Amino acid sequence: MQVARRRLFVAVDLDDALRAECAAVVDRLRANGWPGRWVATENYHLTVAFLGGVDDERVGAVQSALNDAASRLAPFEVPFDAVGAFPNARKARVAWVGPAAPVPAFTALCGAARGPLAALGFTFEPHADAHVTLARSDGRATLPTVEPPNAPPLRVDALTLYQSFAERTGARYVVLDRFALGP
Repeated sequence: MQVARRRLFVAVDLDDALRAECAAVVDRLRANGWPGRWVATENYHLTVAFLGGVDDERVGAVQSALNDAASRLAPFEVPFDAVGAFPNARKARVAWVGPAAPVPAFTALCGAARGPLAALGFTFEPHADAHVTLARSDGRATLPTVEPPNAPPLRVDALTLYQSFAERTGARYVVLDRFALGP
């Protein structure tokens, strides 16, 4: 018997104003000729933890772990004052927007969410950089310098558990659950 699996990840959602500002950055990158494969505006988010394929029978344990973790954290803000690239602007494989400096509260959020999930057997990449992926490229084009978003900091007050579906038109994300930060 085959076990049903879901492709899951944990993220922080963007508000509508920030989502629109990220889309404006994409417009500026496109106007400067950067050759990216663009992420759909509705898919913009801050990744906290990528879980990959999760058996249906384990989803409840994931939800419980995230609910417990979220209840122990206070809301905080993340500024969006930079446009950058991974691994760097000269060999840009991923274009992103996010804070110009690390946000310790976001790093703590990632640790608080990943800790109990690791106890369930999940593994994670070590980085916890707050960023919204705008596009991916082959790394042969330098990322042009463009103005960052013009939006107030994002208030982070919840975690969202998403299921991801790969479709011909691109990824589609469906909210499975939300977990408010704080008691």
